[in-house]
Amino acid sequence: MKAVELRGWGWILLWPALDCLLVGSAYYGSAGRVFGKRPDGSMKGPVVLLMLPFLLVNWTVWHAQVFFTRERAADEVAPGLYLSRRVFERELPEAVTLVVDLTAEFPKPVYSARRGYLCLPTLDAFVPEEAAFLAAARRAAAHEGGVLIHCANGRGRSAAFMAAVLMAKGTARSLAEAEEMIVKARPSAAFHPAQRALLEGVGPELLSSGQRRRAGG
Repeated sequence: MKAVELRGWGWILLWPALDCLLVGSAYYGSAGRVFGKRPDGSMKGPVVLLMLPFLLVNWTVWHAQVFFTRERAADEVAPGLYLSRRVFERELPEAVTLVVDLTAEFPKPVYSARRGYLCLPTLDAFVPEEAAFLAAARRAAAHEGGVLIHCANGRGRSAAFMAAVLMAKGTARSLAEAEEMIVKARPSAAFHPAQRALLEGVGPELLSSGQRRRAGG
């Protein structure tokens, strides 16, 4: 191994290698906890330190994407429901009083202390546990103010959660209708296979909640 041959500072090569191994294992098991993000959005210091090489690269790439992209930070899918990438406070729509964070690889934003904040740490292209997903979607659907739903880039995880909220709120009467609304507002949004499978599985429960809301029950 190169790290063994180099000795001394060469051992530091094992750090990013270990990170890649851990992240790969997490994706294999769909474990959103690999980066140490808690349900309240805070991140465990020791885990962040362990995963720092991977996180620094990820954060740098994200900032570069934000700098060069022409895509809007957030798009309104339905009145008061915004689909978004991770945003800076200056980019938050004024109507937003609840932020739903689907990222596992970013710390909670500073502005979360001044707004409602709901966190469901999820790996990119994957899904959280079904029960947690349903509970969070229903909570967001019941919120009276504006809701911003974001992942890193506002295309996969957040799109899937938005579909769940649209169904639970009664705004969309089917998964197909929810998807159509999402893509119309944000054309780059798309469900990954695991996300679509989750939505198809929990869709009947969410649509039932939506029917009750439309009926005023």
